[in-house]
Amino acid sequence: MATYETEEEQVEALKKWWKENGLSIFLGVLIGFGLLGGWRYWQTHTEQEALIASTMYEQVLLSLEQDDMMQARQISGQLLSQHSNSPYALFAALNMAHKDFENEDIESSHARLQWVIENSSLPELAHIARLRKARILLSQDKLVATTTLITGVEVGTFGGAYAEIQGDIALAQARSEAARSAYTQAIPLLSGQHAEWVQMKLDNLGVKKADRIEAKIPAFQTTETLISVETTMPEGLVIETITPEVAVPVVATPKPEVIIPITDTTEPQIVVPFIETTPQEMTIPLD
Repeated sequence: MATYETEEEQVEALKKWWKENGLSIFLGVLIGFGLLGGWRYWQTHTEQEALIASTMYEQVLLSLEQDDMMQARQISGQLLSQHSNSPYALFAALNMAHKDFENEDIESSHARLQWVIENSSLPELAHIARLRKARILLSQDKLVATTTLITGVEVGTFGGAYAEIQGDIALAQARSEAARSAYTQAIPLLSGQHAEWVQMKLDNLGVKKADRIEAKIPAFQTTETLISVETTMPEGLVIETITPEVAVPVVATPKPEVIIPITDTTEPQIVVPFIETTPQEMTIPLD
C-alpha cells in the first residue's frame, strides 16, 4: 500500500510538472523545428538565387561575346535589380562598363562603375571599379575629378595601382619629378607585365638632370691617380699662371695632346703627348 501511495505521488508530481511546463516545452520544440525548417528553406532559397544569378551572368557574357548589346543590357538590368546583392551582379556591371567604354559610351561606363563602387560588398571589386573609373577620367583630361576619386582611399593590396594613377596625374600636369617618384613607388608593389609597363613609363621620363651630369663627368676624388705634366721652359719665356691648380678631365681617345700656350711667339708651342688611358683627371701645375 505504501508503494502504491508512492507511485500515486510520483504520477501526481509528473502531472503537475507537465501542467506547469508542458506548454513551454511544446513551444520550444515547435520553435526549434521552425528554425531548422526556416534555415533549410533559406539555404535552399539562397542556392536557387545564386544559381539564377549565375545563369543570368552567363547570358550577359554570351550576349557581349555575340555583340548583342540590346540583350546584354536587358539581362544585366534584370540581374542588377533582382539580385543586386549577388557578386554576379557586380561582375556583370564591370563587364558592361568595359564594353560601354569600347563602344565610346563613356557616361554609361561611368555610371556602371560608380554603381559597383557604391554597392560592392567586396573591397577588391570596389577597388577595381574605382581604378577603372580613374583611368577613364584621365583619358578625358579630368585631372581634378581623378584626384578626388582616389584621395583618402584605403588602398590595401592595390597600392601599386593607385601609385601608378598618381604618377599619371602628375605626368599630365607636367610634374615630371612627382611622376617619377610615384612610378618608382609603384613598381615594387606590382608584378608581371603591369610592373614592366610602369617601368616603361618611368624610363620614358629619362634621367634626372643631376644624374645626367654625374654620368657624363666623373667626380673629382683625391684618391684617384693624377697625371702630372711638368716641363722646363727656356730662359726668358713666361708661362701664363693661375694660382690654383686646374683639374681637367681627360677622355680616353687615341693619343690626345695637351697644348700649353706660351707668350713668346718666336718659339713654337710645346706639345706634350699622353699615353692612351682610361678617363681620369690631369693636373697641370701653373705656378
